[in-house]
Amino acid sequence: MPLTFRDSLTGKPQTVARGPRPVGMYVCGPTVYAGAHVGHARNYLYFDLLRRYFRDQGRAVRHIMNITDFEDKISERAAGLGLTWRQLARREERRFLADFRRLGLLRPDVTPRASAFVQEMIHYSKALVGTGRASWDGDELYFDPDPATDARNFPVGRDLSRHAVLEPDRPPPGSDPRSRRILLWRRQLPPAASWNSEWGRGAPGWTVECYAMARKYLGIPVDLHGGGMDLVFPHHYAENAISLTLDDRPFARQFLHTGFVTQEGHKMSKSVGNLVRLGDALDRYGASGLRWYLLAPRYNARLEWNEAAAERARVEMEEFAQRVRSTLAAGQGGTLRATALARLLQRVVHRFEDGFGVDGVFEELRAWSDRIGSTPVPRFERGAGPAARAHYRRLEALLGLRLISPGGRG
Repeated sequence: MPLTFRDSLTGKPQTVARGPRPVGMYVCGPTVYAGAHVGHARNYLYFDLLRRYFRDQGRAVRHIMNITDFEDKISERAAGLGLTWRQLARREERRFLADFRRLGLLRPDVTPRASAFVQEMIHYSKALVGTGRASWDGDELYFDPDPATDARNFPVGRDLSRHAVLEPDRPPPGSDPRSRRILLWRRQLPPAASWNSEWGRGAPGWTVECYAMARKYLGIPVDLHGGGMDLVFPHHYAENAISLTLDDRPFARQFLHTGFVTQEGHKMSKSVGNLVRLGDALDRYGASGLRWYLLAPRYNARLEWNEAAAERARVEMEEFAQRVRSTLAAGQGGTLRATALARLLQRVVHRFEDGFGVDGVFEELRAWSDRIGSTPVPRFERGAGPAARAHYRRLEALLGLRLISPGGRG
């Protein structure tokens, strides 16, 4: 069966259409002013699993992940460190991609930088100005979405409560109509990032970058667009408003948004500082242990970070891997059959396809671990070793877990 999941825009089940052409997947990437945290990791892990699923099914994916390398936070932190915005962005980009590799994430096909798309962003901003719905507010040029297209976009105001972590005594995001405006251009001078334009020297608004990049590398609409639920508004709302205005169609055929990682009920945030750095978590739990912890809940459920629970997940993952290896140990044949492992893989794939049920995938793994643990002779029957090893290799490739690979904590 094809992959089906709940589309974030419509709220209805959507199926990723089968076909020979690659799936075009655009996943919003990092703003590189400080190190990544485990909330970022959880989001990218789910889209990594989507790529692995499509690869397992013989379907190619063209995966684009942008790098936002200029933005207020980058300029402000760079100034405090005595660096240029570009120097800081390149340093943090390298650090992010190093953690990305350590986590075992498949590298995107293209990781374009926003700074390479400024002229395209200016071009599309001019087109939005040409609609007559743009205006200046001091040194900032904004575009106001048409209410007619707004009706086809993500709901905002109080309807956003299912996506956002609401702050005490603060109105829901988007409840003020001014918050729906899309920043097109801000006049500013070096040392902040700035370029020449007909509006003077300055920089584009950050939302326009994803529209420009997606249009170049995938075309509008992209097949699948995603990110954390915090990106629904204002970022994906704004992308969609631009596409509905300039193309008369949504930014994507399907939207998939993943749940937050929270601490004390609040979304992890680099700007606030309530976070667990990804590099530190990888040192402590290993890539496979961290995957086991972050991916086991429902993909769109929030996960409250808990060190004790993360440690239990690491132990559970290592115990599972040890049991898997024990089934392939040399010696007399046991009572496990390779056909049973093949059926496990079928169930795992079915869980993926049925609502992107990654949580159910981990239920299947736990059940297989229990089966191994309760088997008197937990090895495969004589002659079944090569087939079982191939099945485990497929499971490794599908989930990004280190099960029978030699050496170290994966």
